[in-house]
Amino acid sequence: MVKQRPRWIVFAAAGAVILLAAYGLMPADAPGPATPVRAGERSRPGPAESPLPVIDFARIANPPPAPGLGARDLFDFETPPPIPSPLPSPERYDPPPITVPTPTPLPPLNIRYIGAVERRGAKVAMLMTERGEVLTGQAGAMVGNRFRIVKIGLESIDIQEVGSDHVRRIPLKGN
Repeated sequence: MVKQRPRWIVFAAAGAVILLAAYGLMPADAPGPATPVRAGERSRPGPAESPLPVIDFARIANPPPAPGLGARDLFDFETPPPIPSPLPSPERYDPPPITVPTPTPLPPLNIRYIGAVERRGAKVAMLMTERGEVLTGQAGAMVGNRFRIVKIGLESIDIQEVGSDHVRRIPLKGN
């Protein structure tokens, strides 16, 4: 059977180690604990204490010289001199007319909308190029590696060229 030591012994030993370490780290010239002064006695400084510093009252009798900086009265306002204008007077200055650049026209499309087929809820548009090729696709599909079908309607189709934000509407055309 193993006997266990009481826990208070471990805590007491740890406290003693901490107190010894604190006493060993304390500097030698540190003041010790204060002694209480009894009634009627005066506290006398010991011989090891340094005397009180002497105050030089001669400095107080002679005021310091006035500094040269900051001698101007901050509340004495004067009107500032007029600032010369670097710009010509408004009578002679005529601004150039504002020109708004016209947007560049979009190139003509070489594609025609020839119809749409709807089967089981899927709508497929048919387009014909100028070479006679027939392209088919649903809404959102890429057609001919150049156009994206945005919306398929009954009589028109909305397409967008790749690399452009412009959406164009192409009406249904017969032969």
